[in-house]
Amino acid sequence: MVTKLVSKFIIFTTCSLLASPAFADSPNKKERFIKKAGLTLTTFNVRNYSGSSKDLESIATNKSVLTSLLKNTKADLIAVQEIVDGEDFKSFIGKRFPKYGVRISNCGGTARQKLGFVYKKQKLTLTRFFEDSRLNEDGSCESGLRPAAVGHFKNKASNYSFVALAIHLKAGGSQRNADTRYKQYQVLKKIVREQRNKGNYNIVMMGDFNTTDYVLRNHNYTRYINFLDRSGLIDFSDSIACSSYWWGGIDDEVQYSSLLDHILVSESLWDRYRSQEVEVQSHCKRFSCRNTREDRLGPSFESVSDHCPVVASLRNN
Repeated sequence: MVTKLVSKFIIFTTCSLLASPAFADSPNKKERFIKKAGLTLTTFNVRNYSGSSKDLESIATNKSVLTSLLKNTKADLIAVQEIVDGEDFKSFIGKRFPKYGVRISNCGGTARQKLGFVYKKQKLTLTRFFEDSRLNEDGSCESGLRPAAVGHFKNKASNYSFVALAIHLKAGGSQRNADTRYKQYQVLKKIVREQRNKGNYNIVMMGDFNTTDYVLRNHNYTRYINFLDRSGLIDFSDSIACSSYWWGGIDDEVQYSSLLDHILVSESLWDRYRSQEVEVQSHCKRFSCRNTREDRLGPSFESVSDHCPVVASLRNN
């Protein structure tokens, strides 16, 4: 199911996403695609992306499956997280998706989980890229938490600019970890305010927010909602049932669905488009976010990520 959002109120439809350009565009349809496509945003945590099994003692990411997953998003801009092997990932994108640019952070905290953007060069121009270390209390590149990756983009077709943040907040379900994320919300709120003070009103924030209490609707969920309200951001992920699977703290060979990944946009960017849609893909979509035996989730879960791509589309047609 694809959820369609209109004028900030949610309705639903069983139709598929509106027609959008394939991940690899046909050159003779370039201008028509640019005008019709609007803007398609994706966030995807690619679990400890590694080019080889030697890295972090983990198995190598299945690049064939990852290629299929990325193509299926048909995205103009993807925020990626947990890119452990940054150089290999940049090489992977360059070979598999030559019409896309890629920028990955230098820093990734203790786990070396870097983050950044993959973007369609035909549609978007990246004018500035930097890392904001304020999300990491240690302020160190290779210790503590991950920075925010910040990209300034220009939409070539619509001739407007926007600022995008790729983020990966503190993991873990304990109250202590939730308190750390609450502090990170305050930093993000400050970053948004700073950008608006500079005249940058079109803002996109995407990534793994690790909102482990989202489905519980408890006080930590309320903290997150208050962050959205006070930052003036609209959450596409409010209209999906899950974005990842985890073992649930129970050794029963079942994976339990959770909602950790979010795509947020400012009201000014939202209002540029007539319609808004969102869907979650991969194994989350195949199993409709139902709790599922691990051995049934398939290669996307086994060899790419426990997370699923979240895809948000803004359209004018």
